[in-house]
Amino acid sequence: MKTKFVKTTDRKGTYIIEGSSDGRFFNIKRFICQVQKQETEKETQELADFILSKLNS
Repeated sequence: MKTKFVKTTDRKGTYIIEGSSDGRFFNIKRFICQVQKQETEKETQELADFILSKLNS
């Protein structure tokens, strides 16, 4: 199983978590951060995508 970082969003915010997947299940290893809300939801998602790109590089 390969470790990867993913973005997840719920009604309270957007989060970055680290985990691994076997194809059917995603096993969470640790919580990385909660992305701070920006002026718009689009900006918040862009910031989360930027963080993911840096973690996955």
